Amino acid sequence: MASNYTQSSVVNEQTHSSSEIPARSFSTNSSNPKEHLYTNHFACSVDNNITLCQYDVAIEEMDTRSNVWKECEGRSRCAIIMQSFISNHQLEPNVFVWYDEQKCLYSTSYLSTPYLKLDQNNQHRLNIKSLSNQWSTNDINDYINGRTKIFPHDAVRIIETLLKRSLQNRIKLVKNKCYFLNTESTKVEDDYEKQYGFKQRHGFIQALNLSSQKLTLNIQTKLTTFYSDIPLLEFIHKQIGHDQIPTNKDFKKLNRILNNCIIVTKQSNWKTEYEFNRFDHRRPDEISFESGELLSDYFRDKKKIILEKTDYPCIQVYLRNKYDKPCHLPLEVCKVKEWQVYDELPSGQEGRNHIPTPEERYYKIRNTLRDCNYNSNLLCRAIGFHVDNNEMLELDARILTSPKIISGLNHPARVDNGRIFLDGQLYVPKLISTLAITYFGTNFDDNKSYFDYFTDTLVGVMKRYSIYGSHEEHIVCIIFLTTTMSTKM
Repeated sequence: MASNYTQSSVVNEQTHSSSEIPARSFSTNSSNPKEHLYTNHFACSVDNNITLCQYDVAIEEMDTRSNVWKECEGRSRCAIIMQSFISNHQLEPNVFVWYDEQKCLYSTSYLSTPYLKLDQNNQHRLNIKSLSNQWSTNDINDYINGRTKIFPHDAVRIIETLLKRSLQNRIKLVKNKCYFLNTESTKVEDDYEKQYGFKQRHGFIQALNLSSQKLTLNIQTKLTTFYSDIPLLEFIHKQIGHDQIPTNKDFKKLNRILNNCIIVTKQSNWKTEYEFNRFDHRRPDEISFESGELLSDYFRDKKKIILEKTDYPCIQVYLRNKYDKPCHLPLEVCKVKEWQVYDELPSGQEGRNHIPTPEERYYKIRNTLRDCNYNSNLLCRAIGFHVDNNEMLELDARILTSPKIISGLNHPARVDNGRIFLDGQLYVPKLISTLAITYFGTNFDDNKSYFDYFTDTLVGVMKRYSIYGSHEEHIVCIIFLTTTMSTKM
């Protein structure tokens, strides 16, 4: 199908028109400014002949009712239990191990499988099922030295996992970003948290980069805003700016700020997690269960909690992964779960928008790598990992001259720090007199309804932009001719 459109709405102005992208003028003048630049990469290396073994494992717990070992559920729970089997990065003396969250255990040693190890209470056990694969640090060094062209993806991935696990007792990992624990905040950050109820933390992302010439460690720092680990009622008061009962007018703002926020409750010892849905204007004395029991009576009789803020509204929440049954909670028994990232601050809270200067970022990255202290880490030393943290990789660069851009009637555009200002002097677009849309296929009749829908939609969109024209359809049959050539012998 082909459709022809004749445009009739473009004003025929006598102005210069061009669709070419302005070219940058390059000068060979040696006086062009040059810069000495630092990257956020640090040269690193690993020893040769270090085996990297990958084992399939399971964390199991004893089912006291059936007296049978069953596999534990939950990645975070399995990770916590796994740490109880490992002492100073070692499963046994001089048997270094590390793990990821995908039920894999890595080691520089060969382990006999299956391997079973009980915890001190005999309630959990580590089941190392089998050796699933193995690599070597030689795979990386051979690629660097040109002895192989096969990129060692798995070896690099395993060492990246090792770097994270080497810091596991010192960092919190949130959305693949690392945050050091027990770091001191600045007065500005403390004042910001006190005023708005959001805590800003400096984190970092690390990644190994392997090229045909060297192995580097990339460090990228980032300032992230989290919900403060405070009672929900206190957080609400900070958001509305006073210690009073939030009104229906406040609900819209609070619903947006708390959207999908995870809430924990006092009656569960801050363990049961709920996902915030919205504010409910009703009070605890106005919400009842199907049995007729009031919410306030339920907390008094079943949870032994006497509510004191019964004049405050409740919130509607859902148990995690159970979104068909909404629950209601009084504000005074709720707390915001810690380590939750908040991605969008309300207007007026510009604390997160600070853009560090190049010098600030340089020292922040250097200090982050220094705090990681990989070269002294026992697990890193097990594979001979060493990073040159004295300086970032450097390169020389030339500052490019600003491009010369002409718009409109030979109007020079203003270029300021990478931003182009045309000052309203735009090019007039070229006239499109005919537009053809072609479908190549053999099933036109079967799909004609789709083609008609597409055509009607296209015409409708064009009309909304004051582009009018007529269209017609053409069906062209293509005949393939076969030519036979013969040769007399």
